[in-house]
Amino acid sequence: MGSIDRRVFRAALSASAAFLTLPAGAYAQEPQAADTVASAGDIVVTAQKREQRLIDVPVAISVLPAESLARLNVSRLSDYYDRIPGLQYSGQLVSNISLRGISAGSGTSPTVAILVDDVQFGGTTGAGQPPLPDFDASALGRVEVLHGPQGTLYGAASLGGLIKYVLKEPQFDSFSGRVEAAGTKVDVGGSGYALRGSINVPVTDWLAATASAFTREDAPYLDNANAGALKKNNVNTRKVWGFRTAALIRATDNLRITASALYQHQKALNSDLAATSGGVPVCNICVNGPNATTAPTTFDPVLGDLTINTLDAPNRMKFQLYTGRVEWDLGPAALTSISAWSRADNVLLSDVTRTFGRLLARSYGVATPPTAQISNATKTSKFSQELRLAGKMDAVEWLVGGFYTVEHAATDQTIFASGTVTGTPYDALGPATYREYAGFGDLIWHATDKLDLQVGGRYAKNKQNNATTLVLDGPVEGVFGTSGTVRARSKDSAFTWLVSPSYHFSPDILGYVRVASGYRPGGPNIGSPPGRPVAFDSDSVINYEVGFKGRVLPGVLTIDTALFQIDWKDIQLLGTDPVTSLNFQANGGKARSRGLEFAADLTPWRGMSINGNFTVTDAEITEDILTIQGGRGFRGLPGDRLPFVAKFTSNLSAQQSFDLTDDWEMYVGGTLTYVGNRLAGFQTNDPAATRPRIRIPAYTTLDLRAGVTFDKKLSIAPYIRNVFDKRGVAAANNANGARTPTALFINPRTYGVVASISF
Repeated sequence: MGSIDRRVFRAALSASAAFLTLPAGAYAQEPQAADTVASAGDIVVTAQKREQRLIDVPVAISVLPAESLARLNVSRLSDYYDRIPGLQYSGQLVSNISLRGISAGSGTSPTVAILVDDVQFGGTTGAGQPPLPDFDASALGRVEVLHGPQGTLYGAASLGGLIKYVLKEPQFDSFSGRVEAAGTKVDVGGSGYALRGSINVPVTDWLAATASAFTREDAPYLDNANAGALKKNNVNTRKVWGFRTAALIRATDNLRITASALYQHQKALNSDLAATSGGVPVCNICVNGPNATTAPTTFDPVLGDLTINTLDAPNRMKFQLYTGRVEWDLGPAALTSISAWSRADNVLLSDVTRTFGRLLARSYGVATPPTAQISNATKTSKFSQELRLAGKMDAVEWLVGGFYTVEHAATDQTIFASGTVTGTPYDALGPATYREYAGFGDLIWHATDKLDLQVGGRYAKNKQNNATTLVLDGPVEGVFGTSGTVRARSKDSAFTWLVSPSYHFSPDILGYVRVASGYRPGGPNIGSPPGRPVAFDSDSVINYEVGFKGRVLPGVLTIDTALFQIDWKDIQLLGTDPVTSLNFQANGGKARSRGLEFAADLTPWRGMSINGNFTVTDAEITEDILTIQGGRGFRGLPGDRLPFVAKFTSNLSAQQSFDLTDDWEMYVGGTLTYVGNRLAGFQTNDPAATRPRIRIPAYTTLDLRAGVTFDKKLSIAPYIRNVFDKRGVAAANNANGARTPTALFINPRTYGVVASISF
C-alpha cells in the first residue's frame, strides 16, 4: 500500500475481519435505519440514470436516508461528511470537498460534482462558485454519494466522484404529511431552532403535488475580541429558510411530466464560510517568539477558547432551481428530457486587514496599516438540457443521450480601506461564460445470467469567454497591475470512458472491476498577478477499482468494499502571490491516490443495527509540481501528501430498538467517528512564503441519541453531538505559506431534541 503506515493498514484489515466474524443472533432481521451511511441492500438508487437496486450497481455508492439527517437535525454537509467513506472536507465551498483523495486544496474548479436529482448545482469551473447547499431533510428523499470518477454519465468536474441529492417525488397513493420542530443548545454558546414541514397531495388520478418548507437558526458559540465589531458574544449566527414544490402530471399511461421549484435563502454573520474563503479565523492560531513566521502551526488560541478577533463578516446567500422533467415510455425505449435553470448568489464581507493592511500602508506611504475589508460577490446562473433514450434489446441494456449547458458566472471583489487610508483602492469585476456540448452512451451486456459487461463513453466540447475589469487607485497599480479590462477565450474537449465487468455470485452478491476516467476543463487565468500564467490546462484521472458488495449473511450482514487506485495528471492548483496575496491557477505534475473503502451493516439480533465504515487512503505526488513563470511555483515533491486527505478515517454506529408497548417503541444509539491527521494546502517556493505547511491533527468524536415513537407517527428524539467537546480541526489555511494561518473547528458539544408528527 505504498507509504501507508503498516500499523494503520493492519488496523484496517483487523476492523474488516471483526465485521466479518461478528456472531449472528437468533432473531436476525434486515438492517434497520441507523444514523449512518447505508451499504448495499434493497435500496433503490438512480446512480446510473436508471432505477437499480444498490446491490446491482458496479459502483461504490454510499446512501444517506433523509430520515437519518432529520433525526439529528443536520442539514449541512459539514455536520455529516465524516460519516461518508472517503469524503474530505476543507471548507464550505463546493471546491472545498473531495472524494478518494483527489484534492489539490481549495479555490480551483470542483473535483466533486454536486447534483440535485440529475441537475448540476453551481458551476463546472472555478468562476462564481457558490457555498455548499444545505438542502433541508424536508425536501430530501436520500443522498447518494458515488465514489470515483463519473465523467461518462455526468461529465466534467466529477474527478473524485459526485454527491447527488435526490428530492421527494409526488405520490398518487395517499395524502400524507410530516411536521417537525427542533431545538439546539451549544454547551458554551447560544441556542437555535428548526421548523420544517412537508405534504403530499394526490389531487386527481392524473395530478399529484408535494410541497415542503423550513426555517432554521443555528446555535452560535463564538465570541469576538475586536473592539470595532458590532456584536461581542455568540457572533457566528446563521439563519436559513426555504421551500420546495413539485407537481407530477400523469398525462397518459406512458407519459409523466414533473415540474419543480426550489428556493433557499441564508443570512449569516462570521460563518465558517468566512473562516475559510474570506480569511477570517474561527479561532486564532499563534506561535509566539522570534520564529513566529517560520515555526509550525500549533493551533493554540491566544485569545481564549472559541474567540475570534475580527471585524464582523456578514454573508448572504440564495439559491433557486427550476426543473422540468418529461418521461415518455415508447415501448421498446424510454425517452427522458430534463430542462433546468438555476441561480446561486453569495455576498461575503470579510476582514482582510492582516492580509492587505501592510501592503496598503507601503503603497500609500503611511506608517500605520489601515483597516481593510473585502467584499466577495459571486453569482452563477445556469441553464442545462439533457435528452436521453434508454432501452433493452435481448441481452443488452443501452442508453444514449445529449447534453448542453451554459453558465454565466462572476466573482466581483472590492477592497474597502478605512483609517490611515480611506476609499476603495481595488475593485474588480470578473464575468465569465462557460458552454458545454456533450454526447454520451452506456451499454450493459448480460453475457450470462451472472456475468455482465458495461462500457460507456462521453465526448464533450466546451467554450469559455472570461473578462476582468480592474479599477485601481494609483498608488496600488504597481502591486495589482493597471486599471482596464482584459478578455480571454478558450476551447477544450475531452473523451471520458468506462469499462466494468461484473459477476453475480448470487442474486444478492456482486463482484466487479471498474476502470473509468474523468476530467476538468482548463481555462483562462484572467486577473492573475503580474508575471503569473495567463491560462491553465485541463487535468484528468483514470480510476482502477475492484469491488465487492452484497448480503454475505442474508438478513444479518451486508458489506460493500472496494480497492482503488486513481492516477491524476496535469493537476490544477491554486497559488497565492506572496506580494499581492492575489490568487492564480496553474498546472502541476502527477499524483496518485490508492486505498481501501469498507462499509458494513450488521443485525446480530432483533432490533439491533450496527453500521460501520473505514477508509484507508494513500494520496501523494508522483511527479514534481511544475515551477511556473518567474520561479515562483508550488513546493511539491514525489511522496508529498495531497491536501486535506487523512490516511485513515472510520465511523461506527450502533442502535438498539425495542417495543415498550403495542404502540410505543424506543431506540438508543451512538456514533463514534475518527478522522486522521491531514496536511493543508501546498506551499509556494517563494522565499517570502516562510510559514511551513500545516499539519492538521486527528480527532475523535462521539454522538449519542435516543427516541420514542408512538404508533409510528409521533416521535421525540433527543441527542448529544460531540459528547466530549473535542476541538477537532476540520480545515486550516495559510495561503500557501504566505500569511498567518486560520482554522475551522468542528462544532462544540451540542444538545438537541427533535419532535415530529406524521399524518
